Amino acid sequence: MNDGIIAYLGPIGTYGHMGARQYFGEDADVLACPNIPAIFDAVAGGDAVQGVAPIENSTEGGVTFTMDCLLEHSLKISGELVVKCDQCLIGPQSELSEISVVKSHPQALAQCKNWLTKNLPSAELLPTASTSGAVLEVDDHTAAIASPLASSHAGVPILVHGVQDRPRNRTRFVVIGMTSPPRTGDDKTTLIFSTPHEQGALRRVLEVLDDAGINLTRIESRPHPTELWRYVFFTDLEGHSSESRVSMATDSLNKICTMVHVLGSYPRAPDPA
Repeated sequence: MNDGIIAYLGPIGTYGHMGARQYFGEDADVLACPNIPAIFDAVAGGDAVQGVAPIENSTEGGVTFTMDCLLEHSLKISGELVVKCDQCLIGPQSELSEISVVKSHPQALAQCKNWLTKNLPSAELLPTASTSGAVLEVDDHTAAIASPLASSHAGVPILVHGVQDRPRNRTRFVVIGMTSPPRTGDDKTTLIFSTPHEQGALRRVLEVLDDAGINLTRIESRPHPTELWRYVFFTDLEGHSSESRVSMATDSLNKICTMVHVLGSYPRAPDPA
């Protein structure tokens, strides 16, 4: 394993790149990956010691690629961070009327859909693997949505700053690796579970957490990887898996769920100003 290498969704200038530098420092040894599954493959295969992957956005919700990769791999969540996403329209044009195509990552396009509808109603919206990758594909009639850092690295000017629909646009990233860090006193735990297909099954899960005095900060479902029309629930809890109330609640969940798996406990991330 290459100690210190951090995998992220590349190329340079993505919000994942910004997040890796924010969490690990400006001098971190980073590995740009072409897509989210490649981040997990790099860590699982030993090409990186940890990875940074987007898990949810404050405007568009969960990032399904990352959630599905967490289901498929046996990696742990060892940290989280929140990145400000100030989306910019980037391109060589002098007027918006010259733009007929806008490219970006699907999440970024969705975060800016109202602005795009109002200001570029006729433009074709084309998804790309990353925001920074879209900047590399601009031409006389194609613009991209990405970060100011992506604009700077590619040498392509920013046409409009702040085209996201919500001013406080944030993306939460998880740090993935082989282990979870020790308890700090201000922690979160992410676990996944599935329930029997019967009345009241989810209610009983929530009652277990409530009885233990555990605050649920997020719950989201994804299709079960092997069972048709069954679902796996992703849950973020306040507390560390080493705390007795969390471990006892997990034991209780194992008795009423068809599957329970703790993905990791980690320090709670502050929200950037």
